[in-house]
Amino acid sequence: AGVQLPPQRITLPFSLITEGPGGMNQLTPGWLLQYSPYTVARSEVKFANRRTAKRHDFYTGWKILRAGTMDLMLDARNALVYAGQQRQQQQSGGEGSKSNKGGVFKTDRAIPGLGANQLTEKGRQIGIKAYTDALQRYSLRGLLDRLVNLAASQQKGSSMVDVLRHVGLEGIGGGNLPAVDTNAPSKPVVNWPILPWNEASHTDAEASWKHQHSVLLNELPSILGNSNTNNNNILPQLLQKCIALEDDHAKRVYKSKSRDDARGVSTVPGYKDVHIPAEKDSVVLAAKEEADKVKSDAQLVGDALCVSGVTRSRL
Repeated sequence: AGVQLPPQRITLPFSLITEGPGGMNQLTPGWLLQYSPYTVARSEVKFANRRTAKRHDFYTGWKILRAGTMDLMLDARNALVYAGQQRQQQQSGGEGSKSNKGGVFKTDRAIPGLGANQLTEKGRQIGIKAYTDALQRYSLRGLLDRLVNLAASQQKGSSMVDVLRHVGLEGIGGGNLPAVDTNAPSKPVVNWPILPWNEASHTDAEASWKHQHSVLLNELPSILGNSNTNNNNILPQLLQKCIALEDDHAKRVYKSKSRDDARGVSTVPGYKDVHIPAEKDSVVLAAKEEADKVKSDAQLVGDALCVSGVTRSRL
């Protein structure tokens, strides 16, 4: 409330913009994803429930966290990572200036897409985590869905090589992980946006998986780290991470709704009488059910495809 935002271009999705010191607004990238995922989850449910068109349903019911949004988050995350690397190099080389004191990044000359705002180092780290978790959750859910379909269509005892080939992960491991892009982000190009219902992945499951797979390959170095990955343990590690991310998301959905409840009770008379508490809220319960389903699906995949050790949480 009270924030004035002049005309500008901001390409850091799901950001919180507040009044900052020195008369310049302060931006926190990915804040909505990290600290208010209930808002996103509730909006997706609301939009889906409003899908009542009979002759136009081909362009309704699209998801918020879809391929196009993920591309925006990937670009934003890379810009935030690169800005930190550049700042570190400047400081180690003695090139830091007084304007950068305290780790504050100012305007899109420091970070493409920041607009006419400022960003603290803490905010940069929040954005990197929020975007990374969202990208990995999106891609790993695609992997799990692919494996569930495979488990349902094949006989028990399928070759692990065949399974990995089916999900495009054959031969990855043992130091053979995809390279991480460390190039400087380019200036955002202003293009007319593709409408959600015109994205290839909106109605084409194969196109959706193709995009999820490309994101997954990009995220593998971050997910697997320096672990000794091979054909026998790569799927358990990825499925463990999928379970952990979905469980963490469900907990944060509950936490954000609980925080809103506490704030509402303390500021609005009679709030408790007309609002459903977090523990009974349908969106919160759906997030918890989804996390439980992911765990059960991962176990189903493990049993059907002989992938052991998939239900240990790994964040």
